[in-house]
Amino acid sequence: MPLLSAFDALDRTLDGTLLLPSDDGFDAARRPWNLAIDQLPAAVAAPAGLDDLRLILSAAREAGTPVAVQPSGHGASGDLAGAV
Repeated sequence: MPLLSAFDALDRTLDGTLLLPSDDGFDAARRPWNLAIDQLPAAVAAPAGLDDLRLILSAAREAGTPVAVQPSGHGASGDLAGAV
């Protein structure tokens, strides 16, 4: 499934938040604590619970896009280009 189609379907079913580059708040959500690291993911998802997490992982798998967890402290993940 193409990435944007997967994100559209996910956004309709997610209880949590899905932010795309065109959405307000995306820039703030994509930034780690360490601003020296510039992360450019395809989307930022904030699951509301386990069901959301399952939906996010399934959509990413169907779209063939990687998934990364955003640390909240000093451990920024580096280049996340194209990831969720």
